Amino acid sequence: MEEEVRIILRDTVNGGRAAPRDLAKFTRECFASFGGVELELPPSGPMHELPVFF
Repeated sequence: MEEEVRIILRDTVNGGRAAPRDLAKFTRECFASFGGVELELPPSGPMHELPVFF
C-alpha cells in the first residue's frame, strides 16, 4: 500500500507524466514557446586574489 501511495504522489507531482530523464531537454520543451534569450557575457579578466580564512 505504501508503494501505491508513492506512485500516486509521484504521478500527481509530475502532472501524470513520467519523470523526465533529461532535465535540460525537459526545461527546453517547457519554455520553447517563449523563444530564446541571447545573453551578453561579461569580458574575461584576471582572477581576483582568493581570500584566506584563518
